Amino acid sequence: MSASSLPRAATVVTLAATRAARASEMIMPVIERLQQTLDAENALIASGKRIDYQAFNQHKSQGLLELSRLAPMIAGAEANRTLHAALADLRAKLDINQRMLKVQLNAARKVADIIARAIQEGQSDGTYSSHAWRDRGE
Repeated sequence: MSASSLPRAATVVTLAATRAARASEMIMPVIERLQQTLDAENALIASGKRIDYQAFNQHKSQGLLELSRLAPMIAGAEANRTLHAALADLRAKLDINQRMLKVQLNAARKVADIIARAIQEGQSDGTYSSHAWRDRGE
């Protein structure tokens, strides 16, 4: 490298570091809002209280959209420890949220199946059931 390219290379590195630091400052509030949303939803699911899934979905979608728009700003830059830890924590909370929502969805499906079966049995007059044939033979 020539002597004249050294100051330029240092400037490029400094600019990249500054850009990454600025991006990190912009991303941290987004990550924190997502974490708060996930914590609130997970707490409501665990408590068994009524949940406005649409509102939580909207908040999570908005946060993830913001995060995905800001992510290219730090791509290739060396992430600081705070940002790395926050992203790891967010990932863990997303995993927990996904598992909790799966449990809720499976439970709702089972309840729906029970209700559908009860309605179906309630509407049947028993003409085509095996119970009708057994009752006649006795």
